[in-house]
Amino acid sequence: MPKSELEPLHLRRIDAARNMRRFYALSTQSTLFGEMSLIRNWGRIGTNRKSMVQTFDGSAEAVEAFGRLERAKRRRGYATVDEKLSPSGNFWGITAPPAMPTLSVPQP
Repeated sequence: MPKSELEPLHLRRIDAARNMRRFYALSTQSTLFGEMSLIRNWGRIGTNRKSMVQTFDGSAEAVEAFGRLERAKRRRGYATVDEKLSPSGNFWGITAPPAMPTLSVPQP
């Protein structure tokens, strides 16, 4: 028997060779009318996201759609943050800029 609400899922796909830095998030939420909504957010990491809400009559249909979308995204190369941490160990793979060297000015 499927759960009525699933834990939110946050996936990302980073391919430096193709300049690709994407995310995809899925979550479910009950409505006031006893229906279940599937909320999808996606876009390029660091930009405004796009979103879509689909409402289903039953929670089983929403859970099935959730699983179908998750499988499709994983086939396309998306993974959770825990599966693919960046070499620096932080979420976005962003490192601090290099420190500026100090310049010495010769005195006249």
